[in-house]
Amino acid sequence: MTTVVIGADSGVGLEIAKVYGKHDQKIILVSRDQKKLDAATKLLNKEHIAAANYVCDVNDFASTDKMLQNLVKQDQNINNLVFNVGNKHIDNALSSTVDLIEEIFETNVLSAINAAKSFIESSNPNLPRSIIFTGGGAAIRPSDKASTLSLTKAALRSYAYTLHEDVAPDDIFVGLVTIQGIIGSSDLMAPEKIAPIYWDLLKERDKTEAFYPEHVSQSEFE
Repeated sequence: MTTVVIGADSGVGLEIAKVYGKHDQKIILVSRDQKKLDAATKLLNKEHIAAANYVCDVNDFASTDKMLQNLVKQDQNINNLVFNVGNKHIDNALSSTVDLIEEIFETNVLSAINAAKSFIESSNPNLPRSIIFTGGGAAIRPSDKASTLSLTKAALRSYAYTLHEDVAPDDIFVGLVTIQGIIGSSDLMAPEKIAPIYWDLLKERDKTEAFYPEHVSQSEFE
């Protein structure tokens, strides 16, 4: 089987690719930077993970649709999608213009919705399929230090839950990994510690959302 990881040339996305690859998944890395993609693909290959890459800006919805259609034509075994794209712009409730908020909403929410719908329409309906999104703790504990991030992650979380219900009868698992902290800010928040949660969520398929770390009492921005 094959997994497409969008937002995968470094950090959590690349570590997710490693985890899936070590569970016998072929990997297709997607991002906007060919140089970084090539380096990431080479790294996976060195670890004996079958990997290829595709350059795409997921804010270009038509290009995303075409990419997924082309990938499925080349590999009918594509059955997993991980969407790990996000604009982490920091602002308060009044500091960003409406145009900027709209731009971030497109990246953090609309591009995820478009990719999910396109994946469902393009991929093989005879396979058990999955879509897992990267969420954030700001969706649950909104912060005045991260207003737009909070509202967009909340919107993505809502969409993940509703999509989960809609497509479960079609043997499509939809999940959300909510990262409750700032990635790379500590050993606990290292990308390689976070990534296995995605595979665990996929394999168990018994809940919509997984949290990392599991127990957090306050916003990561406090």
